[in-house]
Amino acid sequence: MADSGFTRPTLPQLITTIRTDLITRFGADTALAALRRNDAEVYARVQAAAVHTVYGYIDYLARNLLPDLADENWLARHANMKRCPRKEATYAAGYVRWEVTIPGIVVPAGVTVQRDDLVSFTTTAAATSAGGVLRVPVVCDVAGSAGNTDDGLTMRLASPITGLTSAGLADTIEGGAETEDLEAWRARIIERWYWTPQGGADGDYEVWAKEVPGVTRAWTYRHWMGAGTVGVMVANSDLINPIPDDATVAAVQAHVEPLAPVAGADIYVFAPVPHVVDFRIRLTPDTEEIRYAVVAELRAMMLRDGVPEGTLKPSRISEAISIATGEYSHELLSPTTEVKIEKAEIGVVGDIAWT
Repeated sequence: MADSGFTRPTLPQLITTIRTDLITRFGADTALAALRRNDAEVYARVQAAAVHTVYGYIDYLARNLLPDLADENWLARHANMKRCPRKEATYAAGYVRWEVTIPGIVVPAGVTVQRDDLVSFTTTAAATSAGGVLRVPVVCDVAGSAGNTDDGLTMRLASPITGLTSAGLADTIEGGAETEDLEAWRARIIERWYWTPQGGADGDYEVWAKEVPGVTRAWTYRHWMGAGTVGVMVANSDLINPIPDDATVAAVQAHVEPLAPVAGADIYVFAPVPHVVDFRIRLTPDTEEIRYAVVAELRAMMLRDGVPEGTLKPSRISEAISIATGEYSHELLSPTTEVKIEKAEIGVVGDIAWT
């Protein structure tokens, strides 16, 4: 049962308790009452089973009455009460670009374009070549981060278009995010319990920013661009690249502005500057598996400690390395002094040299 100070009796304990109570009340002979087909034994087992089911339901309710232990369905009820719905997956969108020599080539809406890994995109509006360039807006057919595409990657037409080569290039295709992780959603709901909206206090901006898909962390800065302005810095919890793309930053700006006080200040939403920290480590034993485990622990440590205006201490770095699976001993050769993270920065693990 949820930690409430009450211990749920087991089924054998319930049978024994009810059997003893029945025998005592009937005044039956103890030896006779112990027979399997005795009425008291049958009553005890039937009633104990029923009571055990009731205890199970009470246990289920106790676990779900508060959001910290609630099942997913109950968590949705808590979220509705706090106006904190789960963030759905979003579709990456951007452009595919061709360099052409013929003006007037038209790519209509609804045309399918594919990456080399067969992730498909659909053009959302017609576009016509002009000035040697054809730039067509597209949206990914699959929701989630899989649609985010690095600039310059090859994008191929699924069907030929007269006068246009098959291969184009990705151009700022971003903004795709996965459905919000269950525990991240739970943390936002619990945050709503702790933080009562105050119509524009520091915490309000952070809560509003984290309502946007792709954002899990936010910081508020008063007078960011002068008196009467508010800065909101946003990031995600990706262990490799916690810096959100421009589309996500723009989505936060568009989401926060209508929620801010009517007479409020100018709002500036921005992504942090990555403070890249390189490491030199002498590891014992030194294997690929242990190196991988060390890298994973360093990235997890950076998520915890590499926050704005935080400090990365060598002892904390060594602790992270020490808890890596398989590590026996190590020597941290760099950094050997504290690393200061500035106000608009977050820490990112850079190159690791294995000495």
